[in-house]
Amino acid sequence: PDSLRGKVIRFVNETKIHLVASSELFVEFYLRRNFAWYNSELWLEDIPLDVKVLVCLAKNDEITNAKKIERELSRLGKSRSNIQTISWDEAGHAHCISNSERWSEICESVIKMEQ
Repeated sequence: PDSLRGKVIRFVNETKIHLVASSELFVEFYLRRNFAWYNSELWLEDIPLDVKVLVCLAKNDEITNAKKIERELSRLGKSRSNIQTISWDEAGHAHCISNSERWSEICESVIKMEQ
């Protein structure tokens, strides 16, 4: 991330996010007026042990801090077997949406968790 290549990639990804979120009238309206950001917080400790969770983590996420999330997940360690993780080294925020391989990986992981 600190290299020139990393900075260019981050700039391009942030520009794409800005263009999509701010240029589409209804997306911008929804994000600014109707999305309750304070309701989108989830603490892993609050998840009941009988609820299975899949955390998909993009290590180059432009919005969330992937390193902090990884630390939090490792802090819980093996005590929370109901929480599984997928990490993508080269992915940014929401890059799984347009990538069929990542969708397949998510589906396979969810199916395994349900067995």
